[in-house]
Amino acid sequence: MNILMNVRVLSLLALLLTVSQLVPLLVALLLAEDTVPFLRSMAIGGAVSLLYFLTSSAENKLQPRDGILIVGLGWAMATVLAGLPFVFGYWMGWVDSWFETASGFTTTGASILTDVEILPKSQLFWRSEIQWLGGMGILLLAIAILPFLGVGGMEILKAEVPGPTKDRLVPRVASTARILWVIYFGITVANILVFMGSGMDFLEATNHAFATMATGGYSTRNASLAAFSPAAQWWCTVFMTIAGANFLLHYRLLYRRDLGIVKDPELLTYLGIILVVGLFIGLVLMQVQGKDLELAMRHSFFNVVSIMTTTGFANDNFALWPLFLQVILLNLMVIGGMAGSTAGGIKVVRLVMVWRLFLAILDRLMVPRRISLPKYAGVVIPPEVMEGSLIMVVVFLFVMLLSVIVLTAVGVDFTTAFSAALSCLANVGPGIAKVGPIENYAFIPDVGKLLLTVTMIAGRLELFTVLILFFPRFWRGR
Repeated sequence: MNILMNVRVLSLLALLLTVSQLVPLLVALLLAEDTVPFLRSMAIGGAVSLLYFLTSSAENKLQPRDGILIVGLGWAMATVLAGLPFVFGYWMGWVDSWFETASGFTTTGASILTDVEILPKSQLFWRSEIQWLGGMGILLLAIAILPFLGVGGMEILKAEVPGPTKDRLVPRVASTARILWVIYFGITVANILVFMGSGMDFLEATNHAFATMATGGYSTRNASLAAFSPAAQWWCTVFMTIAGANFLLHYRLLYRRDLGIVKDPELLTYLGIILVVGLFIGLVLMQVQGKDLELAMRHSFFNVVSIMTTTGFANDNFALWPLFLQVILLNLMVIGGMAGSTAGGIKVVRLVMVWRLFLAILDRLMVPRRISLPKYAGVVIPPEVMEGSLIMVVVFLFVMLLSVIVLTAVGVDFTTAFSAALSCLANVGPGIAKVGPIENYAFIPDVGKLLLTVTMIAGRLELFTVLILFFPRFWRGR
């Protein structure tokens, strides 16, 4: 393990976080708000980044274990450093700050704030910017400039990009990262423009576009998107759907004009689930709550997409919906968005592969002599990929149930504990019961918040990247 190079890359990450705070600092200056929290935070981040110059003798080489360590420690460090403005602004304590910032970077959107509107606009902007950076993965930004260090970034990319596959868009990892960021930035700008056209001012449009593209869910209003026009809510639904799709498909469509993406099995399943569940819930809301067609469908599709893409915005209190509709939303949390997107959950592609395996097993049971292998897009699924998908599902459920046990042990009721554990592990944010769409996580004891913080980070990195750090064999290197 190349410790010096690991420290060098982490110090570069600290520098990126420090520079990123220049934007909310500028917002604070323009709005005559307190700049001290950002200045103090940037001073500490700048001090950490000095390690970059002290590790110039590091060997320019990274191994897979280095990539895992950098990603794990990088996310832990980022959530601490990025939370300093909240602490220095006296808005949160250390535990609450770590929870809120980890929720932002992991694009979970769970918050301990009981009244978000009392925060200065510069702090709210930083809170949204954290989500935007975490959406694509703050370390992918570092990959784009790793050639300046003379280091290939594939080891980091393997540990960072969510999903069961790690396809490159182009041969060089740095070029891949740049393309992803160009697409991400471009769609974000488009999102800002349509939000402004829907009645938001520039600052609120930017805040919500950041959170939408990151599938994060932090809003500047206590009422979330319900505080804005129906047009803004419909546009938000569209862009959440885009953000929950595989960015490889965005690349193929925008750069290669490849319309063949419409045949992608994961995309068809993803859009199919949204369409079927959205229509079903909308019809139920019309029948049960007496809503008109537009209102019922807007509330239904918005919340279905928000939950499935693990964004966490709300435009209606779905805690007042019939219980079986809330259970459907909980199931959508588990599924999540597409692999290679900013969404959380176990990913639609795993659902597709497990379903194909199920059909193959049924086929073999009905015709024992037949050789039936699960296929994806016409290609037989490699055993190691199928194995990884199944293990991911099992580990996801195991970690969730373990979290529920700990939360109930510190005094959280079972329904709330189950919902909070699932929501944080899947990086959704809102749940049901006491952590519903108009509630928050402020009441949870500090031990529970610390657990959920680790859970959010583990869920964002698809569990294995974090869990492997707790195995002695990883550190022994054998």
